[in-house]
Amino acid sequence: MKFLQQPFPHDSSLKGAVKTSAGFAIFIFLFLLIFRPFHMETATTGGIVLSCAIFGAVTFTGIFTMDIVLDWMFPNAFNEKNWTVGKQILNILLVVVLIGTLNFLVYPLLFDTHLTLESFLHAMMTTTTVGIVPITIYTLYKQNIRLKQFRQEAAVLHEKLQEKKQADQLVPVSTIRHSIITFSGDNNNEKFSVDEQELVYLESASNYVKVFFEKNGRLNYTIIRNTMKKMEETLQNHSLFFRCHRTYIINLEKIISVEGNAQGYKMRINGSDELLPVSRNLNKEFSDRLLAVKGELGQ
Repeated sequence: MKFLQQPFPHDSSLKGAVKTSAGFAIFIFLFLLIFRPFHMETATTGGIVLSCAIFGAVTFTGIFTMDIVLDWMFPNAFNEKNWTVGKQILNILLVVVLIGTLNFLVYPLLFDTHLTLESFLHAMMTTTTVGIVPITIYTLYKQNIRLKQFRQEAAVLHEKLQEKKQADQLVPVSTIRHSIITFSGDNNNEKFSVDEQELVYLESASNYVKVFFEKNGRLNYTIIRNTMKKMEETLQNHSLFFRCHRTYIINLEKIISVEGNAQGYKMRINGSDELLPVSRNLNKEFSDRLLAVKGELGQ
């Protein structure tokens, strides 16, 4: 159960879906063409090459449908933040069933067969037999290689972060410059002002944004009706803040530790128990900004 609950990387982008679907489709095409299992040479339509190409196209369709269509229909269920090894395994089983069903529907077009229960079970058996090895290898490789990579990178980044914080502590407090940030909501009368040093992070919440800030030694938040894009524009001249994820903008000075799992970097923020994510495509920029920022210190 502990293994099944481990975070698993889930790429819901169109590019990622095409890349994964095409990779498996090409594998299936080449595997069937080279080894010709399950009497592939008996295909009655278009010959062996066309038959293999059709099964490759079916594989692409099945995986792409699961990666894009279901993500679009059920965004919360496929949110990477809550994606685990167990959910990935369940997703794979659904992919196999979908591809097996599509293969079952395609069989009468290629072979001298009919849509019967026996041919359905045969389609499921062949789909599982051919697909189980590459799917297992791909899943385990992706989980372990990402986990090792991000843990090592996060450990190095965390060590550098601690060294930087120790150096920053030598700067006299009197040199710190304070700046007031004012956020406006869609309603012009809706405004919220906060000291830059007290602003911790922002989180997108549908049509609203949660603004987390420190007050009396505790983490509080207020809600403003606006978009993250508009909030980011408000903060664009404040070097302390970085949009690390589509749903988060963080104060780099408030990060107390950086961890890593198979999904990427996770940050622990001062005063919060929640681990905030960093988009994988922003890892390098995040590392550079985190180590370079000196806050509003006199330089």
